[in-house]
Amino acid sequence: MSVSWFSVSTLFRRSIAGPIHSGGPVLSASRFSRSFMTSPARSADPIAFTTSPTTPDETISNIIDPRLKSQSLKGRKNEQVVLWKLYGSFHRHNTLLSMVAVVEDLDFMEKNDHLTYNEKVLYYMQLPHHVKLHVSAGQLGFRKAQRAEYEAAYQVSSRMFKQIEEKGLLGPNDKVELVLKDFGRGREAFLAALQGKEGSRIRPNIVRISDNTKLRFGGSRPKKLRRL
Repeated sequence: MSVSWFSVSTLFRRSIAGPIHSGGPVLSASRFSRSFMTSPARSADPIAFTTSPTTPDETISNIIDPRLKSQSLKGRKNEQVVLWKLYGSFHRHNTLLSMVAVVEDLDFMEKNDHLTYNEKVLYYMQLPHHVKLHVSAGQLGFRKAQRAEYEAAYQVSSRMFKQIEEKGLLGPNDKVELVLKDFGRGREAFLAALQGKEGSRIRPNIVRISDNTKLRFGGSRPKKLRRL
């Protein structure tokens, strides 16, 4: 006896759908017509705050472990400023001033026991230099040929002395060394500002003045001078 595909599929659907419809009462949509916002609010469980330790061996303390403190300070450097240097480059086209701090690591000998005697001496002869301030004529708005003028260099010097005073870099016992380079117009302007009221705060701290201008002795032929 052959059964058609239509009859088999029909019986299969009836066998599946039969138990579903023959079960409990059919749920109507009227039971879910009430809004969600009108349902009674559920009371929240109270939150218990406790300060007791979770385990008997665990203790609560605000004291820092000295071992952890030593590990956090292990990477830091115990540096001290031993000298300040004010570098002035008075080129014929521009004026540049830089305030540099010469620092010394107070723990250098303890951290570098493996170094030789000569290497330790070289460290103290060439201490690290850190630039703290830098002012140029271009930063103050002077452009091209204006940067080489006397007025531009005077304003650069005044700005440098003012920033040193505002930032409080120099103490009453700090030492400052002036390192001058080249002989442009800005050199005279810098010395005039230093001797005036602008440099009255830094003048007592100066202990040395040196010149770092390079002297020509032989060498290749210089570039042709520009003539207007």
